Amino acid sequence: MYEYMIGVGAMKAGTTLMYRQLLEHPQIRRGVRKSVDYFNITQAPSKAQYDALFAPGEGPKMDISPFYMYYAPSIERIAATLDPKRTAVVVLLRDPVERAFSHYRMRKSQNMEDQPFEATFELEASRTARSYHDLQLFSYFTRGLYAQQLDRLYALFPKENIRIYLFEEFIGHQQQWLDDLCGFLGIQCVPVQDMHENKTVVNVKSRALARLVEKIARLVPKSMKRRWMGKLRRKVTAANERKDVKETIDPAFARRLTEYYREEVLRLRDEYGVDISKWKHFANL
Repeated sequence: MYEYMIGVGAMKAGTTLMYRQLLEHPQIRRGVRKSVDYFNITQAPSKAQYDALFAPGEGPKMDISPFYMYYAPSIERIAATLDPKRTAVVVLLRDPVERAFSHYRMRKSQNMEDQPFEATFELEASRTARSYHDLQLFSYFTRGLYAQQLDRLYALFPKENIRIYLFEEFIGHQQQWLDDLCGFLGIQCVPVQDMHENKTVVNVKSRALARLVEKIARLVPKSMKRRWMGKLRRKVTAANERKDVKETIDPAFARRLTEYYREEVLRLRDEYGVDISKWKHFANL
């Protein structure tokens, strides 16, 4: 059994769902939150300080911090602070074009992004150079350069300690994935939890208002719903809807991104055995 289970990313590739599926496992020691982020923000980390962030008991300490894989100093700090041989590294990868768009849509939903998706490609280098915070916020495209990130992981950790999963398979076969992950970690297999995919909602002006309307709708008696609740929900939903958020990627821009990622994706297939046929933008490479 490993002492640590580090979920290093990628962001928007199912890490929250992975956390929720493992959260109540009796042999997993949860941290203070899903993304502990200790090695992102602590320049001189210590094992004792890190261990104090987890619940007591036996079993792997679980830290799912999706910025770790992308941010080179974090991976280096992990390998220097923890015993790589006792650390399980779990990687979730997603079609990088779809991952970038999901990342962008999340920032739109948080009212942190005012540019069209296509424009952010040219802006990324200047934006992410401004600060560590902006690097986290606006690294839509470079986060999908997975082969470079895996190079760092495999240089610092034993290859048998690294397990790569695909978002596209994980979402559709969660019990099979969970059984494999538990076997990899050396912990008992448990039934998958029934939960919804963590989808980013971006087509509303106020998520709080949308949640409030749904909460009220659940509390109102059925007889009242038939009389006026349906009409009210439709009116509030229409007023709260955003018209500036695209649901799909422009096909020409998607082709441009496919070319941008082509060599990286081929390296994933040829050097790391990733089944890129599961990614719709790269299935024909």
